This record gives sequence, structure tokens and C-alpha cells, in this order.
Amino acid sequence: MTTPAPPLMTIGAFARASRLSLKALRLYGDLGLLAPARVDAQSGYRLYAPDQLADARLIALLRQTEMPLTTIRALLDTPGQDRPAALRLHLAALEAAHRQRRDLARHLIQQLEGVTPMTLPPIQTRAVPAQPVVTLTHHVFVADLPATIARSMTTLMETVRAQQVDFADPPFVIFHGEVNADSDGPVEICMPYSGALQPSGEVKLRIEPAHAETFVVLNKTQFEFPAILAAYDATAAAAQAQGECGQLSPREVYPYDWDAAGPNDPAGEVAWPYTPRT
Repeated sequence: MTTPAPPLMTIGAFARASRLSLKALRLYGDLGLLAPARVDAQSGYRLYAPDQLADARLIALLRQTEMPLTTIRALLDTPGQDRPAALRLHLAALEAAHRQRRDLARHLIQQLEGVTPMTLPPIQTRAVPAQPVVTLTHHVFVADLPATIARSMTTLMETVRAQQVDFADPPFVIFHGEVNADSDGPVEICMPYSGALQPSGEVKLRIEPAHAETFVVLNKTQFEFPAILAAYDATAAAAQAQGECGQLSPREVYPYDWDAAGPNDPAGEVAWPYTPRT
């Protein structure tokens, strides 16, 4: 004899049982996280099965760990035996974010106390000639910045190679505006080239003006946020001592093999352009 299925629950009853609000249930349903078992065709009422309570409670707990809804949706699609590994990845990301916030707070305390956060290599100066660059510009928040830079570098390299044009100086990323959790730049990923090149899609061509700049070579550990802020502060102060700043934006230059660099190996440069005083 077949055991009849338990009766479906109204959204109100399901909300009380799951301890989720009606607003949250509607949002989760619209996003495909927790779709109703059935929607009444005439009334539009959402009905839930009792066996959906486990996922509802899991979603509520995951949200308390600050897991994004898109990540939760992927987790719910993951087989049960693989969910612990997915949660470990999320835990590692939470710990990394906590370390970053902690280190930033320490950096700000040291800055307010007038303490140098870390010992930097010597600040150097150089003259940079005008150069043609192929570029991509993005508005991006800090969480997506590394992936955006990597993806854009790949696109620019493919564009240059497809047209059989030579690379010139190292690639660099210009920060035309602040990039953090609230500000999205923009950032411009630039790759110098020599030869005849045609723009394609969002890829643009322009001439980066000649300028002077202060710069510092950093290893991979020093490049991590917020440690890298000390390099920006130091190069900005050195540039202001040399001339006028503001016509061109600060940038990060990548003359080294980033992927092959170890924690203490040179990985890149922070550079701050300026106009020399006459």
C-alpha cells in the first residue's frame, strides 16, 4: 500500500515552520533557490512540501555565514556528499576576508599613529615615453578585481597575437578611481604594442602620454591588499615632492612573471605619474 504524500503547506505555514519571512521565501523562489512545490493556477498561492524544510533551514543558516545567494544556489545543486568540501571553500574565503579587514584596520591605525606599515624597497623615478596601448576599461568592485584583470589581460593578449603584432613594454593597470566594496573605479587594463593594430569590440586603442613617474618594486607578499597601500602612499608622496600630480592616474606595472613568482620574488610595481617642476 502506497503511503500518501504529506499535504502541501501554505507559504504562511511554511514560513512559520522554517522561520523564514514571506519576503525571503518569495525572493528565494524567484531566484530558483527554493521554488514552491506547486503554485495554484487560479489564486497564484505558493505551496510547499514539508520535505523542503531542510533546504529552507540550510539556506537560512548559510545566509548567516554571509554566503552569497548565487553561491548558495550552486551549493544546493551540489550532491550531498560534496557539500562539506564546498563549505570548506566558503570558510577559507571568509577567513581570507577577515584577515584582509583586520590587516586594513591595522594599516589605518599605523597610518594615524604616523608609523610606517612596512619597510619598502627604495622609491625610484623614471621617464616613460609616449606609447600606443591596447586597452579594456571596466567598472569593477574590489572582490572581482583580480579576475577582471586576469580575464582582460588574456583578451588583450589574444587580440595582439591574432593580428600578429608585437608586444612592447610590460602591461599595466591604471586606476582611474578608487576600487573597493563601494567604489568601482574605473580601471583600465593596458598592453603596449608596436605595429599596426585594429580595435575589436570593447578593445580600444590610444596613446599613453609621455610622463615621469615614481615607482617601487614589490614582491608578491607586498602586493597583497592592504599591504600594497603603503606602496601607493609612498609613491604618491615621492611624486608630489618631485612635481605636480593629477593629470595621469596611478598604476600597477607587471614586468615580471606573476604566476612563477614566489612570495618573496619581484612580482610587480606600483607607479605614480607626475609632471616635473620646471
